[in-house]
Amino acid sequence: MSLKLKLDVQRSLADCPPEIYYNQKDDNGNKLFPGVTFKKRIVLNRKLVSFKLSEQIRELDAGEDRTMKLIPSYRSKGFIYSKIPQAVMVDPDDKTRFSGLAGWGRNEAQEALGIDQMIYDVLEFDSPKHREAFKVNSNDTDDFVPATPNSKNTYIKSVVNAMVGKIIEDNDDAILDYLKLICRSRPDWHVSILSTIRKEHVARHKTMKAWNTSSAREYAKTNNLPYEGNKNKNVAELGYVRKWTSMKNVFWDGMIVAAKYGFNKVGLVTWVDEPNPATLEGDRKKIRKEFSKMEETFQSWVAWYLDMELNEVKEKGKGRFPIQFNGFLPQDTESQAAEGGLPKEDGIIK
Repeated sequence: MSLKLKLDVQRSLADCPPEIYYNQKDDNGNKLFPGVTFKKRIVLNRKLVSFKLSEQIRELDAGEDRTMKLIPSYRSKGFIYSKIPQAVMVDPDDKTRFSGLAGWGRNEAQEALGIDQMIYDVLEFDSPKHREAFKVNSNDTDDFVPATPNSKNTYIKSVVNAMVGKIIEDNDDAILDYLKLICRSRPDWHVSILSTIRKEHVARHKTMKAWNTSSAREYAKTNNLPYEGNKNKNVAELGYVRKWTSMKNVFWDGMIVAAKYGFNKVGLVTWVDEPNPATLEGDRKKIRKEFSKMEETFQSWVAWYLDMELNEVKEKGKGRFPIQFNGFLPQDTESQAAEGGLPKEDGIIK
């Protein structure tokens, strides 16, 4: 049964004045929402508002956990007039519609409850940078019940979006300046966020590609590579596409999967963190060398465990170690004129 709400725009304007909310200042006296212009507060049919995943600033979509927390609030309290409404803008792709900017969780809860109308604030922005910053900063206030604060991944996503969208320049100073704008409550996170972005999302060097667990998994799916042991059901092979940090995780996970499937080979494809064109090959050699030590260490364990000469263990086990190194994800994207502009690396690098 749909939940019917009585919506009073005038009461909302009185209880939560937009001129106060949108002119808030932080602890340093700077505007929390610079470059934002409030246009009007209106009741809209929810079918006229699109909360596009491409505009979502959280690292995931609304998420069932947040939705389930909001549903009891709507049922018991209805629309909370002391809190700011969801923010929208005129949809740039269709002037007869609106695009959501803040309130994905609330939108999902409203959908689950069958609410057909809602109060919204229509906003305009001086620049795409101000729009992107607003989406993050609007989550940094206790606007609704219950509110979910920004996570570190939310800030990372916003910075990456701003870089990819050419909203901010691709340099460390510009990233840190942007973090001062969107991540005011956690300045202690700024350096670690910058480090994560450079390692896992946007490499410092223009011809280098950074990888992270999520993007590597998507590459594996697209290119029919095994990942997470046996999670890719479209391929017969076993294997992992993951960052090489140390041998222990690869060894343990690989051995468990190999034993489960009759000691079939389990492959590893990895990448170099913070790739640098000057050191990429040397960094790869280092990983290959560390990987080879895994079998050597295993052989020494078996020799001790069976009280057997190490050379005999090596001879008997030749070619039987189940974990194998299958190469690196492509990271050198430098355009090759002789190859019609194709990147220097394409496919798995052996």
